[in-house]
Amino acid sequence: MRHVPPRSFALLLAATLACASAAAFASVTVPEPVPPGRHADTPGIDWFAGDVNAAFAAAKLANKPVFLYWGAKWCPPCQQLKSSVFSRSDFIAKTHQFVAVYLDGDDPGAQKWGETFHVSGYPTVVILRADRREVTRISGGVDLASYADSLDAALGDVQPLADVLATLLRDPAALKTADCQRLAYYAWDVGYFGDTPTPALAAALARASASCPGLSANERARLTIVAGSLSPTPDVVTAILAIVADHALAVRVADALEGLGDKFYSEVATRGTTVAAAFDQDWAAVMETVAADTHVIPADQLYALGTELAVAKKFSASQSVPPELAATARKRLAAVLQAPMSPYARAGVINAASFIDDELGDDDAEYAMLQGELATAKAPYYYMADLGEIEEKRGHTAAALAWYERAYRESDGIATRFQWGNLYLGALLRLAPEDHARIRRVGLSVIAELDGPDRIQARTRRRLEVLEGQLRDWGRKQHTQADIRVLRARMATICTKLPRQDGGLEACRQFLAKTV
Repeated sequence: MRHVPPRSFALLLAATLACASAAAFASVTVPEPVPPGRHADTPGIDWFAGDVNAAFAAAKLANKPVFLYWGAKWCPPCQQLKSSVFSRSDFIAKTHQFVAVYLDGDDPGAQKWGETFHVSGYPTVVILRADRREVTRISGGVDLASYADSLDAALGDVQPLADVLATLLRDPAALKTADCQRLAYYAWDVGYFGDTPTPALAAALARASASCPGLSANERARLTIVAGSLSPTPDVVTAILAIVADHALAVRVADALEGLGDKFYSEVATRGTTVAAAFDQDWAAVMETVAADTHVIPADQLYALGTELAVAKKFSASQSVPPELAATARKRLAAVLQAPMSPYARAGVINAASFIDDELGDDDAEYAMLQGELATAKAPYYYMADLGEIEEKRGHTAAALAWYERAYRESDGIATRFQWGNLYLGALLRLAPEDHARIRRVGLSVIAELDGPDRIQARTRRRLEVLEGQLRDWGRKQHTQADIRVLRARMATICTKLPRQDGGLEACRQFLAKTV
C-alpha cells in the first residue's frame, strides 16, 4: 500500500476558498478551537443534513455553489485536512457561503456519486454550481504566500470548468485571467478532462503559461509544471529546470514541483551528468527550505524531505540516498515523531514518515513505527496492510498473509471492506497461488461485499476490474477454472438483484464472464 501523501491539501483548500487576503490563512499550524458541530469528525462546519440531490436543490434555492467533500475515515490525508483546515473558525465561516456536503466513501450510494462526479481519490473537494457543473477541484496545495489576490473560483457566476478546458484546447490566448488562474491551481492529479489526450492537454497548458494575460510568475510556473507532469517535452523540461534554479520562485511552487514524475526525471537524466547534478542541487535546496519552514505543517515538511531523498536517489550513481543526507533525514524524522500532536495531525505525519522510511530503505524502522500506531489509530487496519507489505518484501509469506487477513477482518464500511478484502485476496494470489481452497473461500467473501445497490462504481469498480485480471491469470496458471466458475456464479447472484438503472450492472455482468 505505502501511500505517498499529497502535500499541503490544507493550504490550497484554504486558498481556493479565500475571499480575504492570503494572510488570513497564512498559518495552519495551530487551528483555532471552535464549538462542536453536527459532524463529530469535523466540528463546527454546518454540513448539509439531507442527501446529495437535496443539497443541489437547496443550493439552487439559495443561489450558492456546492462544496462536496469526498473522503474516508481511514484516509490519513483526510485526517490531516480535518486537523489543519476543517477545524479553523475562519474556514468554517467561509463554508457558510456554500452548501457543504460531506460524503464518506462508505456512505450508502457514495460510490455512485463518485462515479457521477468522476471522483476517486481521497480526499478530494469538488466545487460545483447548483446546476451540477464543476467549477474546480482540489487535492493538493500550495504556500499561500504565492496565492495573494487569486480568483475565488467557487463564488460568483463563473464558467463551468468543461467550458474553460474547451477554450484552453482551442485557443489558450482567448482565456480570461481568472480562468487561467483556476487552471493553475486545479487538482490535475485527480482531475477529470474527458477523452482529451494527455499530450494535447499538456501542450495547451504550456501555451497558456506563455499567453494567458495578467498571471503572476507563480501562476505561470504552475501551468508549466503541470504541463511537465503530464507530458515532459524537451522545451517544457528546460523551462522547469529554470524554475527550479530560481530558488525563491521554486519554493513558492514547491507543491506543484513535487508532482513531477519519473518521465520528467528521466528526461533530465538524458541531458548529462552536469545538468542532472545542478538540478539535484537546486531541488535539494528548495525542498530543504520547505522542510525547515515552521509555517508548513509537519506532515508537509516531512513530505518535502521525502521528495528530496527520492530525487537524490534517482541521480545518485548508487541509486541510494547519500549517507550524510540519510543520517540528517533520520534525525529530523525522529524529532517530528516525538513531538506532541493531535491524532488527526499524527495520521498525516505517520503517512509522510512511511514515505521517508521507504526512500531510505528502513523497513525495520517503518515496521516498528507502524506497529506502534495500531493501539491508538482510528483505523488500525490501514497500517496492517502496510505491515503485510513489508513482511512480503522480507520474504515472510505466512506473516505477510496474517497481516493482510487481519486488516480485512478488522476493516469496516461498504467500500472499505471490499478494498481491504481485495488487498488480501491479491496477496493470496501472489504468495499462495496453490492454496485453491483458501483463495476460493476468501474470493467468495470479498465478492459478497458487493452485494447491494450502487456498490460497483467509482473506486470499487476499478478495483474489481484489476481483481478480475488477477483471477484470470491465476485461473490459467493454476488450471482451476472450476474455482473461477464458483466465483463467477456468486457474482451472478449479485447481478440479478441489481436494478436495471444501477451504474454497476454492466461491470457486474462482465466479471469473469469471458473465462467461463
